[in-house]
Amino acid sequence: MWRSGITRRRSDAALLEMIENAARWGSFDSPWHSTPQVWQHFRDEGEILCQLQRQWRTALAGAIYVAIEAGDGDLRADVTRAFEKVQRKHHGLRKILEAHSDHPAIAASMRKERALLSSFVGLSTGGTPQAA
Repeated sequence: MWRSGITRRRSDAALLEMIENAARWGSFDSPWHSTPQVWQHFRDEGEILCQLQRQWRTALAGAIYVAIEAGDGDLRADVTRAFEKVQRKHHGLRKILEAHSDHPAIAASMRKERALLSSFVGLSTGGTPQAA
């Protein structure tokens, strides 16, 4: 669905505020309850989670690409470093996704991400890749 740049920026700002509130209060289970303006841009939790998953996936893919290009050929170390960097930068976003990893809107994407990451590195129970 096409959205204007202004609408996209407003929805991104509402999501960012929601993520920051969740991180500030340490409440990742229902962050949309503390940021009612997200409902101006999304119809349900599934849409919010899908957008958050897209943001995460884009950030992670970019970081992995850069890490591999700048790396010394150690794929495990490069992917792990990229994941950890994105996880630090987008801590609240990742925590929300992990809290809802079984939600039907993102469950398949979360499983695919884990499978992809584990094909490069061992994935711990906390969702952080570690050298296998």
